[in-house]
Amino acid sequence: MRSSSELLSTLGGSLALGTQWWHATHSRSSSRSPDRRHVALFSWALPPNSNAGVHRPLSFLRHGARLGWRFSTFQGVAPANQSEHGEELLSRLPDGIRRTVVPDTRRPASWRLFPKVDGSFANAVQAALLAFEHLRNDPPAMVLASGPPFSMFLTARWVARHFGVPLVLDYRDEWTECPFDFVSAGPDDRRYEQACLAEASAVIFTTESHREHQLRTFSGLSRERTHVLPNGWEPEDFAEPVGSATVLPRQGPLRLAHVGTLSGHTSPRHFVDALDAALASAPEWRQKLRIEFIGRRSPREHADLVQSRNADLISIVDHVPKTEAVQRMQAADALLLLASADLERYLPGKLFDYIAARRPVLVCGWPGESSHALVDQLGMGVLCQPDRPGAMLDALKMLEQRRNSPANSEVESWLNRHRRDVIAQQAFALFGRICQA
Repeated sequence: MRSSSELLSTLGGSLALGTQWWHATHSRSSSRSPDRRHVALFSWALPPNSNAGVHRPLSFLRHGARLGWRFSTFQGVAPANQSEHGEELLSRLPDGIRRTVVPDTRRPASWRLFPKVDGSFANAVQAALLAFEHLRNDPPAMVLASGPPFSMFLTARWVARHFGVPLVLDYRDEWTECPFDFVSAGPDDRRYEQACLAEASAVIFTTESHREHQLRTFSGLSRERTHVLPNGWEPEDFAEPVGSATVLPRQGPLRLAHVGTLSGHTSPRHFVDALDAALASAPEWRQKLRIEFIGRRSPREHADLVQSRNADLISIVDHVPKTEAVQRMQAADALLLLASADLERYLPGKLFDYIAARRPVLVCGWPGESSHALVDQLGMGVLCQPDRPGAMLDALKMLEQRRNSPANSEVESWLNRHRRDVIAQQAFALFGRICQA
């Protein structure tokens, strides 16, 4: 049973949060920005955070600044386990950005009295109040939010209302329709997602499949407000192949690499099981194959790798800086993309870097956006459905044949269309129209 002092603390925290919530939702400013190119960007993960979700909003900042836009950003504190090598990404931020770091709110409160949303409702309120204060004398012409976490969509909605400016939502992943547990999808989330979509001047998705799914799901979302801006790649990251990436023909064991985080939605379990079955039927491949996993891993996914019957063929490397990650992609003979059935509407950010590395790709999983792009459109990948006997062995043989094949002209054309600076030009042309309207 809680003590009287704990109860009083909770009561005080609840009253304070309730007062702040009322202010966040009802406060209005009469100030208007004379600068039609000033954007307030809300994204919980920005450098020095180095997780995968950082790269898209970072590209908006970098290329938007080159196009003459100005930014005030609001982000969360980067956890220690998500900020390794974040200094490299931090150095890529352009000069002149006004950065505000929102502290993670730990005020005691009765959470039964407040909505439960992805991220933190208390953090959403705190971020809005900080934005009211920091933007008072320099209001934005537009508010842009990138999620997850989607608590930042709530914040952006309140800030856009406060200053009377357009709201733009950028979905890096899905919210209440997300099939993975890294996004919460309770009743409050659904209600707030509908409210955010109803008030947004524009809603941006990364794939056509994602947009169509949202349009079918949310009747209040009109097609004319939706836009598809895919992820992309940075040419400067791939300026010069290094080391063994320049040595042709490639010889020796086939080197297969996975670069990126392993977690529940990118589990190596199906790959490991299919690999063990393939090498049991064709043991000569144990001398012809080496596999490298580079990046963060959850304990369960780490166990999947080390408990494989062929763990001696697998090298495990912790998270590395982006420049080194690119070098390891280029040095591999082929790259591994894990595509669970739940990823059918997604084009992972790493896929763009994989294609830019111009290495053949093993898509281990089920058909979807990734296999369509790599296998059907570009012809630089092979789909291995792990539930099909013999599929892994066939895929390995095909990759061995392609290890020295140059990228075709369609790959180069696709890469030119998906440069991050090209995507940014499309994005800021849209933002310009919204701000002028």
